[in-house]
Amino acid sequence: MNKIDNFKRAAVLTVILGVLLITAIVLFIFGFIEYYYRKIYFTLAAISFLAYLIILLRRMHYFAMELDKGFLIIRFYNPHPFVSNYRQIKIKTDELYDYQIKKGLFGQDLIIKIKQGNRIGKYPPVSITALTREQKKNLIQILNELKQNKQVNQNN
Repeated sequence: MNKIDNFKRAAVLTVILGVLLITAIVLFIFGFIEYYYRKIYFTLAAISFLAYLIILLRRMHYFAMELDKGFLIIRFYNPHPFVSNYRQIKIKTDELYDYQIKKGLFGQDLIIKIKQGNRIGKYPPVSITALTREQKKNLIQILNELKQNKQVNQNN
């Protein structure tokens, strides 16, 4: 398999983030309007907003990777319902030098290293937290194959 895509999971996260944010805003407004249940509305608004923030901090971004005509193409964006910044990285497969998966407090990041001539460069980290376990295995397998192919080509 030369393609990894978590679009369905990112779409669900977009809906969840939108619902949580709108719910928090509506409950906060009801807290000002309603006198008797004010504390309940403010508490529920705080809980909704806290859940929203936790999901944002986990950085469960959309991630897609595919091999196409000698290029490794990685697409990613934040699935926030109101602000999303679509990005793409296109790397020649023979320039792929190494990769690293870093585990942090709120998720995992993929860091791609390339080599052009004698110089080695690193791309900024890309969040892979929203990938399933199977997709992460496929990702590692594809990147390992690309690395091994490059090493075999260099030795020949």
